Amino acid sequence: MRSLRWKITLNFLTLLFLTLLAAYLYLHQAILNTLGLPWLPPLRAGTLVARLEGQLLLVMLVVLAVMAIGTLILARGIIMPLTALLPLVKRVASGDLEQRIEIESNDEIGMLGHHLNVMVETLRNNFREIAAERNRMQAILASMTDALLTVDQVGRVMLLNPAAEVMLGKKAAEVQHKYLLEIIRHHEVDRLVKEILTSGMPMEIETRLFPTTNQHFRVSGAPIMSEQKRVVGVALTIRDITNIRRLEQMRTEFVANVSHELRTPLTSIRGFVETLLEGALADPEVSRHFIEIINREAQRLQQLIEDLLALSRLENQPLRLRPGRAGLMPILERVLATVGPLAEEKGVTVVTEVAADLPPLAISENYLSQVLLNLIDNSIKYTPGGGRVTVRASLEKGQVQVAIEDTGIGIPKESLSRVFERFYRVDKARSREMGGTGLGLAIVKHIVEAHGGSVGVTSKLGEGSRFFFSLPVVEEEEHVN
Repeated sequence: MRSLRWKITLNFLTLLFLTLLAAYLYLHQAILNTLGLPWLPPLRAGTLVARLEGQLLLVMLVVLAVMAIGTLILARGIIMPLTALLPLVKRVASGDLEQRIEIESNDEIGMLGHHLNVMVETLRNNFREIAAERNRMQAILASMTDALLTVDQVGRVMLLNPAAEVMLGKKAAEVQHKYLLEIIRHHEVDRLVKEILTSGMPMEIETRLFPTTNQHFRVSGAPIMSEQKRVVGVALTIRDITNIRRLEQMRTEFVANVSHELRTPLTSIRGFVETLLEGALADPEVSRHFIEIINREAQRLQQLIEDLLALSRLENQPLRLRPGRAGLMPILERVLATVGPLAEEKGVTVVTEVAADLPPLAISENYLSQVLLNLIDNSIKYTPGGGRVTVRASLEKGQVQVAIEDTGIGIPKESLSRVFERFYRVDKARSREMGGTGLGLAIVKHIVEAHGGSVGVTSKLGEGSRFFFSLPVVEEEEHVN
C-alpha cells in the first residue's frame, strides 16, 4: 500500500510541476512584453529580468516543496484506513468470517468499511445456512436404508450415501467422477440412466445387480433438473427387495397350502355325506364307518384351524412375549402322561434324563406345554415300534437346554433347513396318515424365539433325529419375588 501513496504523491507533483512550469514560461513572456524586449531564453534577458525570474523560480520551488509535503500527508491520511483494511480483508478471503472492520468516518472509506461488514455478515449467515443444510442432508442420507447415488449428465457418479457404500463395498471418495458402468457393471441400470437423461421422466426396474447372489433389487431413477428445466443428472435409489419377494412367495405358498389342507378333509367329508344321502344310511355298519371317517376328518380340520389361529396369535404378538414362569419337570410329566397311550400303542419307549434342581423357565406353562407336546408327539409318531425317545435337559450358560432324541426314520439333509416352515412335510402322505397339520414345528419355533430362545434340529436318515431348544431362566430378582 506504500507504493500507492507514493504513486499518488508523484502523480500530483508531476502535474503540479508541469503547471508551475507553464506558469513560469507565461510570466517570463509577460515580463519581456512589459519591458518591450523580444523573446529571450530564461535567465538571459538582463539583470532585472533575471532577478525577477530567479525570485519567481524560488517561489515556485517553495510552492512545489510545500505541496509535496502536503500531498504526502494527504495521501497518508487516505491510504492509512485502506492499509488497516488489508489484513482484515485477507482473513475474510481466507474464510475467517468472524472479522469486523472498525472505521469510524463518514466519508467514502467509512461507507466502504460499513458495506464490507454487511457483506461479511451476509456471507457468514449464508455459510451457516449452507452448513446447516449440508448437515441436514448428510443426516438424511445417512439415515436412509436404501442405497442412493447420483450421476451427472454424462453418467459420472457425483454422490453416494453410506448405504450405497455398504452395498457396493466402496467409499464415496473412491468412485466419485467415475462412470456408473465402472462401479455397477450392469447394463440394465446403465440403460435406465440413459433413458432418464434422454426423456426426463422417472423410471424403475427390478433386477439382480450381482449375478453371484440371489438378491433382488428395485432400482428407481428420477431426473435432476436445473433452473432452466434441463436434465443435468439422475438420482438412483436401490432397494433390496429380496425379503419382500421371499415373503410374497411364502404368502403364495401359504395360501396354496392352506387351501389344499382345507380342501382335503372337506372333500372327504362332502364325499362321504353325499354317499350317505344317496342311501348308505340304510346300512348301519357302512353308515357308522362313514360317520367315523367324517368325524376323524372334522377333528383334523378343527386341529388345522386351531393351529392356524395359534400361529396367527404368535405372529401378531410383540417380538418378545412377556416371560412367564414354568417348571420344566412338572410340565414334562403332564405331557408324558398325555402322549403315554400313543407311545404304548406304537411300542416306543420314552426316557427322561433331566438334571436335578433346574431353575424355572421364563415362559408360561401353556406355551412350554405346547412346545414339549409338539416335539415329543412328533418324535413318537416317526419312531417305529421298539424304538426309543429320550428327553434330556440341563442348565448351560444361563439357559436350560432341552433335547428330544429319537431312533426314528430321520430327516434327509436337504430338508433339515425347512422342517420349521409352515406346512412343510418331509413325507406328505405319511404325515397326513398320522394326523399332522404341518404347523406344529412352526408353532414351536415361534414360541421359543418369542421368549428369547433358539431352536434347531440335527438328523441322519434312517438313524433318528434330535430336536433341541433353549430358553432363558427366570432372573434372580423375579425368582425371589
